[in-house]
Amino acid sequence: MSQALALREYLEDLGHTVDAVFLGTGAPDRVPDYVREAFSSNLHIFRSPWFLRTPNKKGIYVGRTLLYNLLHSAGYLREITRIRKGINAIDPDVVFNFYELIGALAMRKIAPGIRRIGLGHHFYLELNKSDFRMGPMWHRFLLGMHTRMIIKSCDHALALSFRKEQGSAHVRVFPPLLRRKFREMQYVPGKPYLVYLLHEGFFFDLLQLAREVTGFQADVFTSLKPDMEIPEGIRLHAFDAEKFSKLMASCKGLITTAGFDSAAEAAYHGIPLAVIPSHNHFEQRCNAADIEAKGIGVAGSYIEKGLLERMHVIDNREYRSWVGQAREQLINILEK
Repeated sequence: MSQALALREYLEDLGHTVDAVFLGTGAPDRVPDYVREAFSSNLHIFRSPWFLRTPNKKGIYVGRTLLYNLLHSAGYLREITRIRKGINAIDPDVVFNFYELIGALAMRKIAPGIRRIGLGHHFYLELNKSDFRMGPMWHRFLLGMHTRMIIKSCDHALALSFRKEQGSAHVRVFPPLLRRKFREMQYVPGKPYLVYLLHEGFFFDLLQLAREVTGFQADVFTSLKPDMEIPEGIRLHAFDAEKFSKLMASCKGLITTAGFDSAAEAAYHGIPLAVIPSHNHFEQRCNAADIEAKGIGVAGSYIEKGLLERMHVIDNREYRSWVGQAREQLINILEK
C-alpha cells in the first residue's frame, strides 16, 4: 500500500493519472483509513489470499495457510474474473502490480496493448536466490513459485532493492519507492524509539525490555489493546500515516518487523534500524538478511537489550542517491 501511494505521486508528477486502484486483502474491514482516503472514489477492494497467524501472534502458519487458501480458490477465481473485467472496462495504458497473485492472474488475459509492470522486493529475492538459502526448502520453493507466476504475468518485473545491482533478462533492479513526505522529512534524533509491529505478539517482548532498560521510551504503532499496566515511557498509537511520519522524524531509532517499506523509509535518513522477522515468514527472514548485508540495519529474533546496543546510525549517502534515481528510471520504463 505504501508503494502504491508513492507510485501515484511519481506518476502524477510526470503528468499521468491513476484511474483505479485494486486492493487485495483477506480482511476488507481492516483497510487503513489513510488508504481509503487517499484513493477514495477509485478504490476497488477484492478478496485475496492471506496468512493464518500463530496463536502467539508472532508469526504465520505456512501449511495451514496454503490449505486454507486452496479451499477458498473458487472465490478467488471469481475475483480474478471481476478484476479482469474492471481493467478492460477502464482500458489503461499500464497496469502496475505490487506482487499480488490474484491481480497477476487477472492480468494474464487483459486486452492486448495494455502494458503490465510488476514491482516488489520479492523479485530481488528471486534474482539472488543463492544469497537466501535459510529456512525450510519448501518455504523457498513456495515463494519462488509464487514469484515466477507473477513474473510470467508481467511484461516487466522491477525488483525494488536497497542497492543498485545487476538485473537479468526478466527482472530489472529498481530503487525503492518512497512517499514524498518521507523524502522531504527533516530528521532530528530524539529520545523515544519508534516501533511498528506487524504481529502484536512481539509487543510483550517490548514491554519486558521497557521494564529492564531504565528510561526506555517508545511510540508503538499496533492494533493491540492490552488489558494490563503499560510501563511509563510506552505510548500506544493506532496506525496513522501522518503521525507515523511525524514521529519518525524525531525518533531515536526504528524497531519493526522485517517488512521492506519502513526499512526503506528509515534508511533514507540514516535512522538506526532493527528488524525482527515474523516467525515462519521466509520473505521476512530474507528481508532481514538483506538489510544486514547492505548495512542498513541489524536483525534479531526478538526484541531485547542487545538489539538496542547494536543499532547505529548509517551512512546513507549512496542509498539516498539511489532512491533519487527512481523518477528517471520510471520515465525510462514508461517510454519503452
